[in-house]
Amino acid sequence: MKPALRSPTVPRHVVEREGFLPSISSLRAFVFSAQYRSFSQAAGELGVTQGGISRAIKSIEEMTGTKLFERTGHGLVLTEAGRAYLQEVQPIIEDLGAATLRLSTYADADDTLTIASLPSLGGRWLVPRLKRFMTQHPNIELCVTAQIGHFDLEGSGVDCVIHYGNEAWSDSLSDMLMDEVTIPACIPDIVPRGREISADVLRDMVLIQHLHRPTAWRDWFRAADIPHPQPMAGPRYEQYQMGIEAALAGMGAVLMPPFMIASELAQGRLVILDRTTVHSPWRYYFIYPKSRRSKPALQRFRHWVRMEAKRTWAETQRILEGGDVTAYVDGRYRMK
Repeated sequence: MKPALRSPTVPRHVVEREGFLPSISSLRAFVFSAQYRSFSQAAGELGVTQGGISRAIKSIEEMTGTKLFERTGHGLVLTEAGRAYLQEVQPIIEDLGAATLRLSTYADADDTLTIASLPSLGGRWLVPRLKRFMTQHPNIELCVTAQIGHFDLEGSGVDCVIHYGNEAWSDSLSDMLMDEVTIPACIPDIVPRGREISADVLRDMVLIQHLHRPTAWRDWFRAADIPHPQPMAGPRYEQYQMGIEAALAGMGAVLMPPFMIASELAQGRLVILDRTTVHSPWRYYFIYPKSRRSKPALQRFRHWVRMEAKRTWAETQRILEGGDVTAYVDGRYRMK
């Protein structure tokens, strides 16, 4: 077995000599020919003639003095040198394409915005409201991604984060959006027949727990002054969305911020068991890198999201004071 081809270090002056570099079109012809094992199929894919593909391959072979393909009855077969060359050239072509795509976005950089959010918060609170922002700012292109916990915001390409926790992110600025309070809810069908919808039924229900907030139910029972023998027992889920789905499946009662279950409350799929609340230990923040603070699209979104959070907190207070959600459209409540 022949030893694998090694790539010697190429002196810089050789790389800089224009005549020693194949054209991009020749390299693409080589890559597509290797993939399809056919000059004709490569020509069809690239929109050129078969003769053009053949000449491109020949130009590389003559430049390097190395044969790239063998012709067989079953099509083209890469030589050993051709296989080694393909392994090195293909990722370079892909990287060039990706770099060019990224370059094309710079012209519109002020009109694009990449937003990161916790998965449940993004799906349950942010996305239903984004239609209004897009209507107000039709020229801003949005990209929404899911992120959990801290990450390197400056080097990530993300413009801003809607984050639950604290505002301590390096090289970043922050705005507090809103506090978080939770209330207990369940589907109506699991409330024992003949009993009122109230906190008393919680003693006999499975308590759906949040994996990262293990004392949430214990804290709530203390605030409600209701004894419970095992407030920290029950199935645990990492994301609010998982807990909501578990509650909708009739698994038990769940503690949720009212804005997370507004749609289900409006439809009657979930009912509030008690309006005693517990403030969560952290808050929701809008975080953005100092280096992007002058970006127009970011500042427009920052203003908008702060107003949306302010409205959400006011609606939450109305729910806690006894208001019932009768409809939920595009992230807006209708209440009585």
